[in-house]
Amino acid sequence: MKLSRRHFLVSGAALPFAVQSKPARAATTKIRYLLTSPVPDVASAVHASIPKVLGYWNASGIDVEVAPFSGSSGATQVVLSGRADFTMASPEPLLAAKQEGGELLAVYNHTREAIYDVAVEESSPIQKLEDLKGKTIGVTNLSSGAYPFSKAMLSTVGIDPDKDVKWLPVGLGPQTANFLQSKQVDALALWDYAYAILENLGFKFRHFTTPEMSSLLSFMLIGNEGFVAKNPEATMRMAQGIAKAVIFTRTNPEAAVRLHWKVFPATKPTNVPEDVALKHAVHVSNSRLDKYRIEGRKTPKWGFFEKEDWENTQNFYEKNGLIKKKIDVSLYYTNRFVEQIADFDPNEIIASAKSFK
Repeated sequence: MKLSRRHFLVSGAALPFAVQSKPARAATTKIRYLLTSPVPDVASAVHASIPKVLGYWNASGIDVEVAPFSGSSGATQVVLSGRADFTMASPEPLLAAKQEGGELLAVYNHTREAIYDVAVEESSPIQKLEDLKGKTIGVTNLSSGAYPFSKAMLSTVGIDPDKDVKWLPVGLGPQTANFLQSKQVDALALWDYAYAILENLGFKFRHFTTPEMSSLLSFMLIGNEGFVAKNPEATMRMAQGIAKAVIFTRTNPEAAVRLHWKVFPATKPTNVPEDVALKHAVHVSNSRLDKYRIEGRKTPKWGFFEKEDWENTQNFYEKNGLIKKKIDVSLYYTNRFVEQIADFDPNEIIASAKSFK
């Protein structure tokens, strides 16, 4: 059967801006799921909107209430308190909480590559990280995750990030563009889709990273440990819905963008023609989309965590003073759901994505 947008219903519910869709069958387990942005961008559609609006979660027996929130740290704290069950967040608040015995657990490895790096315009004379000594680097703000990551990156090439460079808050999108055009910054320290937004404005970049940075863990599904222990089937289905959404979105990114706009209309630009808005949104989505793939990974399985990546990530945070001590990394995560998550036919998802109108 051909799918169309008319098959899906989106309406508000219990949590602010919560996403609801018509269930394929009665859901048996309710899940409270926090995002980490108050207005989720299209790059997060695979875990923010698509599993819900396409019914992947409801059809598997879980009723997921999706609520935007602000920041990984805050969302993870709410999950730790038990007032939410899951969030999709970066690892630093999980590591910090587990240092104190917090009952959190990473259950699905979502973004399989680092999202942060340093970049310069293609026309810049700067050819390597070492050339940034004495330069000005723009960051969205000094609380951005890109800031400590980039400082650590510069430290690995002999640059003192507190003395040898200047950091300048430059905002996002058009604000950043103004700083680039006026030559107030020599480089930027941002994340993948922040660069994509600038590329939509005509900029082209040359990117820099280091082997240490590229091995760090990124966004993952973090659950309340008590909820996970009591609801293993629901936990697995939550993660499986996200894996299915990745396949759908990689197959038909235009459809995914349009669905995301339906769920979160504030993310749809209104100052440009729709065809231009769609082209730009797909470019932003694609800047993150390849990082969700499992093809070509050391262990090509949905949600799989490599122990070595946890060790590298913990070492990085401890070395840079972001956590106080090291613990057994097996306390941070589980791979117990990996085999079950993969128990679906990806070709069915691909076929439905191709036929979606």
